[in-house]
Amino acid sequence: MFRLTFHIILIGLCSALFGFVYNTFFIPHKLASGGVSGIAFFVHHFLHINTGLVILIINIPLLLLGIKYLGKRFIVLTIYSVLVMSFSMKYIPIHAISNDILLSSIIGGALYGIAVGIIIRIGGSTGGTDIVSLILARKKNLQVGLMNICMNLIVVGISGLVFGWNITLYTIIAIYVSGRAVDMVYTTQNKLTLTIVTEKYQELSDALIHLHARGVTITDAEGAYTHKPKKILTTVITKYELNETKHTIKMTDPKAFVNITQTLEVMGHFRKS
Repeated sequence: MFRLTFHIILIGLCSALFGFVYNTFFIPHKLASGGVSGIAFFVHHFLHINTGLVILIINIPLLLLGIKYLGKRFIVLTIYSVLVMSFSMKYIPIHAISNDILLSSIIGGALYGIAVGIIIRIGGSTGGTDIVSLILARKKNLQVGLMNICMNLIVVGISGLVFGWNITLYTIIAIYVSGRAVDMVYTTQNKLTLTIVTEKYQELSDALIHLHARGVTITDAEGAYTHKPKKILTTVITKYELNETKHTIKMTDPKAFVNITQTLEVMGHFRKS
C-alpha cells in the first residue's frame, strides 16, 4: 500500500513538472516538444485552445490502444498522469524562466525527459506517443527514448514549416536531450549479460532464479591455476536490475568472479520482472 501511494505521489509530481516545463521552457520560445504535446502546441498557437485540453482529447484513442497491449494498471496510472499534466498546463502561467532559447531547450529537454522517464519506470506514461513507443519497445526490444525521437521527426518538420528552421533547430536539441534523459532514467530495455564463476553455484543459481524468475545456464569449468572444479553461471538481466543482482551475488558468494557485459539484443523469451 505504501509503495502504491509513493508511486501515485511521484507520478503526480512528475506530471506537474511536465506541465511546468512545457509552460515555462517550451511554449514561450515556441519549442514544440514533439508527439501529442507538439500537436497540442500547434493547436494552441493557431486556435488558442488550451494545450492541456487538446492533449486530453487526443489521448483518448491512444489510451484504448494501451489497455490492449500494456494492461489496466498502466492505463489507470497514465490517465492519472494525463489529468494532472493537463490541469498543471491549464493553471501554471505561461511565462519564460529564461530568455536564452538554447538554455531553455537543453534544461527544459532534460527536465522533460527525466519526468517522463520516472513515470514510465514506475509503470505509467504521459500518454501520447509514449504509449506507442512502449508498445513498439516491448515488441521490438528498442529504446523508448530513441523511439520517441524517431516519431517526433514529423512534428519537427511541421515546426520548421510553421516557425522557420532557426527555432526548429532548438526544438531538435530539446527533443534529443529529452530522449536521452528518458533512456538514462528508464533502463528496463537495456540488457546485460552476467558471467559468474563460482564454487557456490547451486546457492547462487537458486538465489538468482528466485530474484528474477528467469533462467540461469550452468557450465562446468576448472581453474587454470588451482585446478579446482568450478561452475560458470550465465544469465541476462536488465540494467535496472543490476544493483539488486550485484547485492544478491555478494551476499551469496563474496568470492564469485563476475563479468558484466552490455547485451545488444535478446532473442527468444525474456521474462520482464
